[in-house]
Amino acid sequence: MFEASQWYVFIAASLALVAIPGPAVAFIVARTLASGRKTGLVTAAGIGLGNLIHAVAAAFGVSALIVASDWALAGIRYAGAAYLVSLGARALLARAKGEKEGALVPRSSRGSDFRKGILVALLNPKVILFLLAFLPQFVDPERGELSLQLLILGVSFVLIGWLGDSSWALVSGSLAKRLMKAAPSRSVSVASAFVFIALGLLTAFAF
Repeated sequence: MFEASQWYVFIAASLALVAIPGPAVAFIVARTLASGRKTGLVTAAGIGLGNLIHAVAAAFGVSALIVASDWALAGIRYAGAAYLVSLGARALLARAKGEKEGALVPRSSRGSDFRKGILVALLNPKVILFLLAFLPQFVDPERGELSLQLLILGVSFVLIGWLGDSSWALVSGSLAKRLMKAAPSRSVSVASAFVFIALGLLTAFAF
């Protein structure tokens, strides 16, 4: 379906794009530094699944319909911004409440971490726009069904992205152990919460 040279170009372009840290990487690193390597890996898996849903939607025309509707794209944008800000605000409130009551703030479950990753990816309109702009550059109408080509390319890109995100989780997980020795866990958790809030504001106003 794809010529070898065309496939190599796609893989090279995908690797180059994945190597550039974006909001998803910032979210994964913040989660990892605050809660450890396993949390980062689970979050990366959730983001990967969310991006996979976007890839399927792009392949079968759903994403094009969303982009064609200003209110639908804006709705996703502001919902994503609100979700990120709420994550940061809840983390700060939980930390403040725990300190007031003299109790440790419980860590979220793996299932919760996974769902957060999915929602962060699904509510990111930039992923929708990116896939619609990037994937069609590598399809050829003469080489089979366009939807199937887009699906293969989308799944391949998401897999590369997931490997890249997981690598960030592993690297920042090693950094987290050193950071915990040098800085109080409270400082790391508060900094991570502010990262979520900043990402939310960027999603809302820098689009």
